[in-house]
Amino acid sequence: MLAVLSQQAPVDLQNELRARGIAVCLLPPHPFLPPPVAHHPDMLLFVAPDAIFCTKIYAKIAANELAVIADYVHLPVCPIDRSVDARYPADILLNAAPIGGRLFCLPRHTTPELTAHPAYRVVPVRQGYAKCSILPVGQNALISEDPSICSAARQAELDVLQVTPGSVRLTGYPHGFLGGAASFSPITETDEIFVCGDLDRHPDAARIRAFCEQRKKQIIPLGNGPLTDVGTIFLL
Repeated sequence: MLAVLSQQAPVDLQNELRARGIAVCLLPPHPFLPPPVAHHPDMLLFVAPDAIFCTKIYAKIAANELAVIADYVHLPVCPIDRSVDARYPADILLNAAPIGGRLFCLPRHTTPELTAHPAYRVVPVRQGYAKCSILPVGQNALISEDPSICSAARQAELDVLQVTPGSVRLTGYPHGFLGGAASFSPITETDEIFVCGDLDRHPDAARIRAFCEQRKKQIIPLGNGPLTDVGTIFLL
């Protein structure tokens, strides 16, 4: 298994993943994104069933890392036509969450390569940072702090756990998102969900564990510090 991480992911997170036999690929930052999130995987990449999407500039910046990922999952790297910018919503082109054939996103600001992709049915939400804000639990359930995502997910007949916002750290911002602090497997589903930091520091820790366990998923904290948004741990 390969974990795709932010270049600034905590060292203890990296070491604990390696100790579990998981290889680690660290992504460099994109110069056009805000520095605190410029190296976040969920801002930089989208892994679809047939391709790895990123911007043309980032395909050059992270050519070595993308080559490692592409070789590991046997998928081509496909640069998108549009370019990101530090100002919202131009920074969220790839920040969409695929769950069971659905694509949760803010459609008009998500790159058309994703919204028109035949593998997905778009589920519109008002939250632009859709992937950051969603912790998928299998193909038919999710956890989120965002009311618009939870409402849309219920309408799409998913099981939903809405949790308290503001309990995840993200340097440079008032707070981060639980989805950004957790692992996500866009290709091969796993029975384990890793979170960066001590889950017990979250006020809804017991509810989160129970929700995951009811769906045969084990949530595993990595590290002892507060829950930290690292831009999603992509497990491939």
